[in-house]
Amino acid sequence: MTNRHSRQRSHPRHAAPPASAPDDTSPGLERVPRWLSLALLAALLVCVALVRLRLAGAPLERDEGEYGYAGQLLLQGVTPYQLVYNMKFPGTYYAYSLMLAMFGQTAWGIRVGLMLANAATTLGVFLLARRLAGERAALIAAVAFAVLSLDRWIMGVFAHATHFVILPATAGLLLLDRGLGSRRLVPLLGAGILLGTSVLMKQHAVVFVALGLALVLWRDVVTDRAPLGTVLRRAGALALGAFAPFAILCATLAARGVFGRFWFWTIQYAREYVTEVPWSSAMSSLASGLRTVTAATWPLWALAALGLAGLWLVPWRRETRAFACAFLVASFLATCPGFYFRAHYFIVMLPALALLVGVGVVSLQRLCAPRLTAVGSIVVATAVFLAALLACVVPERGYLFSMSGEDLSRTRYGRNPFVEAPAIARYVEQRTSAAARIAVIGSEPEIYFDARRRSATGYIYMYPLMEPQALAPRMQDEMIREIEAAHPEYVVFVRTRTSWLPRPDSDRRILTWAERYLRQCYDVVGISERLPDGGSVLRWDAEVVGYQPRGEDLVYTFRRRSDAPCAAGAPVGAGSAGSPR
Repeated sequence: MTNRHSRQRSHPRHAAPPASAPDDTSPGLERVPRWLSLALLAALLVCVALVRLRLAGAPLERDEGEYGYAGQLLLQGVTPYQLVYNMKFPGTYYAYSLMLAMFGQTAWGIRVGLMLANAATTLGVFLLARRLAGERAALIAAVAFAVLSLDRWIMGVFAHATHFVILPATAGLLLLDRGLGSRRLVPLLGAGILLGTSVLMKQHAVVFVALGLALVLWRDVVTDRAPLGTVLRRAGALALGAFAPFAILCATLAARGVFGRFWFWTIQYAREYVTEVPWSSAMSSLASGLRTVTAATWPLWALAALGLAGLWLVPWRRETRAFACAFLVASFLATCPGFYFRAHYFIVMLPALALLVGVGVVSLQRLCAPRLTAVGSIVVATAVFLAALLACVVPERGYLFSMSGEDLSRTRYGRNPFVEAPAIARYVEQRTSAAARIAVIGSEPEIYFDARRRSATGYIYMYPLMEPQALAPRMQDEMIREIEAAHPEYVVFVRTRTSWLPRPDSDRRILTWAERYLRQCYDVVGISERLPDGGSVLRWDAEVVGYQPRGEDLVYTFRRRSDAPCAAGAPVGAGSAGSPR
């Protein structure tokens, strides 16, 4: 009896505070009636849904095209990495296949799925912030996340993988926070499964698994001083849950015979990819990325900075401080692999930033409380938050309330041929059978998705072929062999720099081959041109004859001359990029 009691005293279990309770150092100013917070949260989700649904028909961009095409193939029983080669883990492919099955194989269906995923993440942010910082901070955090994740400059209305990273990651951290105050292992196992699922969406999310383990160890070792066996069991439950989704994926891909290709693309090539940008360029790349993603929402980022300072300027529970700071660090690290800092990478930071916005507004309220009345401090803090929201929304009112989907694509993606892609895909779809194979020589997989036709090659992106990495020549030769073997009915050649991103030292043999192959085996039946004023010209069949393009952003559509095999042979050495006409 004595030994048992002493062990219990050495390993105290403090129950987590009730979900609706404010921070335990608070005088109660953060309390908001439950019915009111739920009503405001529901109104927020409805407002966001109206904006997202209005823009749901915007043309797909290339990442959405990749995920959508891979999702289509999954619904047809085609395993990832058979007809789609990419370095990302395939979790987002499965998420897309679910959305396509539920809402239809259209851009609208994809965006409706994104809308629901975003709403679920907003709810997760609200619940997590409520446990850590109280009801008022939770409501503010939910609003901040909804606005930040709707921003066009961070690509918030386009269904990138990062949206599907933060949904299970936020849910996993919420379940983990509940499990930290419990002796049970099941919540930790479930949290691990959710965090491991986020990794399947994109490898960058492995930092959230590390965050989860760090929080478990911090709670058990530093706070509770638990026995070593307890620490190992609890950390092991989380780690086992996190590893399980990856193990199941590997077993599935091995059973389908594509594990070798999966390993090549997600491990071998990915290692080459993340080592391209030197350390010396990291800070300038980060600064450029931050300028882009804060262009319209900088007031909320400023409130998040206030929240980070407020954690230490006013009383907050130690658990809140540790969680919020660790969450921010892990979220930032998730943007860092490769030092590319592309705009949509910062989406993984939004839940942590939103939590800090909530903390910042409540901290401001607490700072004002000794100098003002209780009501006055609430009014001041709320006014600051509303002013920040207005500063984000008013300049973007055209985008939020009236801009068309096509104009959004043009303003956000510039010279990329996303607006023209549906018409090109429609032309091909109407002239081919469902069993036809087509090829897109360019990084525009959205054409495969819109045309509902399978690719003649698994190389749906040209970027790896243009990168100065050791595997590029092998990739180019394989792509050439695959296209010539399939001899597709139609070939779309994209002569737009943004679809290739060639470097001065790129191996350009694929371009030399494409010019010879298309001249020898195909006829031009379509030309799409993006004009300098942002408009487009599309010419088909007889209209192509004699048409003289005025710019450099062109997409050619070719039809094969004969069903008989035709090959140009892989060229030796690098060539220059030219028009395939």
